[in-house]
Amino acid sequence: MNMAQKNQTKKEKSILESDFSTYKQEVISGLMEGKPLLGEGGLLKPLIAEFVEGALSGEMTHHLSEEQASENGNRRNGKLSKTIRTTLGEVDITYDRDRQGTFEPITVKKRQYQLSSGLDDQILELYAMSNSLSDIQLHLEKMYGVEMSQGRISSVVNSVWDKVQAWKTRPLSSCYVVMFIDAVHLDVRRNGQVSKIALYVLYGINVEGQRDIIGLYPGQGCESATEWARCLQSVKDRGLEDVFIICSDGLSGLKEVMQEVYPQARIQRCVVHKIRNCFKFIDEKDRKKVLGQLRGIYTATNEAEARLALDDFAQYWNGKYDVIVKLWEKDWKELMTCMELGPTLKKLTYTTNAIENLNREIRRVTKAKAAWVSDKALMIQLFLSLERKKKSWNKKVRGWANVKRELSRTYGERFDKHIF
Repeated sequence: MNMAQKNQTKKEKSILESDFSTYKQEVISGLMEGKPLLGEGGLLKPLIAEFVEGALSGEMTHHLSEEQASENGNRRNGKLSKTIRTTLGEVDITYDRDRQGTFEPITVKKRQYQLSSGLDDQILELYAMSNSLSDIQLHLEKMYGVEMSQGRISSVVNSVWDKVQAWKTRPLSSCYVVMFIDAVHLDVRRNGQVSKIALYVLYGINVEGQRDIIGLYPGQGCESATEWARCLQSVKDRGLEDVFIICSDGLSGLKEVMQEVYPQARIQRCVVHKIRNCFKFIDEKDRKKVLGQLRGIYTATNEAEARLALDDFAQYWNGKYDVIVKLWEKDWKELMTCMELGPTLKKLTYTTNAIENLNREIRRVTKAKAAWVSDKALMIQLFLSLERKKKSWNKKVRGWANVKRELSRTYGERFDKHIF
């Protein structure tokens, strides 16, 4: 801060020392002249130093009274001064120091130069809404009259990295009834080049019926069974010992990887992916009829009824859509896993609505960026955005008590040991 600014600060303090009514009149006059209340040079800026110094003085008085009660003999010992940044601009403050250096202020901590104003929370909220650093900078200036560099905004955003790391490595429940796995493809800058990578998404329902994101893992490139093996082993190392049903697509080699890490898990092929694969073979004029017939397969009461629905489909089209029949027969065993379950759990597994909704939110968050500057930037964005929308993906399954009874009958001790 230059000499002119320091003189201005002294003048602002003198206003408060003279008479508040005079200061009040000057504020009113300033408003009538079109001067701002907030921001650098704002009319309310002189109040900040007065309030901060008063709070620090009160903290020191309280600290010394406790020291005297313990016969420590500590006392005030001169003054210190520093410049702090606030939403109204930079402000010079002067405050007491104690002889023994045991005073730890709360209002403005030692080596702290930013007065807490809630701006950091605003920055994180704006970033969670997919705003760029430049957009956030412009918003703060227009809404609050605060000029903040993109470097400073970036440091606020990066300050949550420890929370992201803690979330990524947190211990998991020992058992998940259903785990959905899927990959979303994104662009990330690595080694100076933009690369298309798979973001591996693991989402599940635990033994208490609570939906949760089990893990998000940026891959090394496009989706592969090898990368899935790494992700599944990671969640197992974090405490996930057993999974009853894993819902996935038909990626080559994925079935073998899942069986290696979780040998007791039953595999349910994702019906949504299967329908999408069929869709490209259907004539537009036939779509409504065909999709209705396919729905009759996966909503059937049992496997025998589902097989009858597939046979009826083949007979109805008389060979026109044999390619679709073959697609279903190719993965029939995995597509029929859900037929062994009760109605509630069956619908949860074959629809995969939960992970589809989660992936939709991930795509919504990420589509605003052409490419992420790093894996770290991607994970911070996803963490903040998904935490902001937590209510949409962290819901408990309705009617779970009924499902628990079904699971106890079906899996016995394998399930019961996780709830008793």
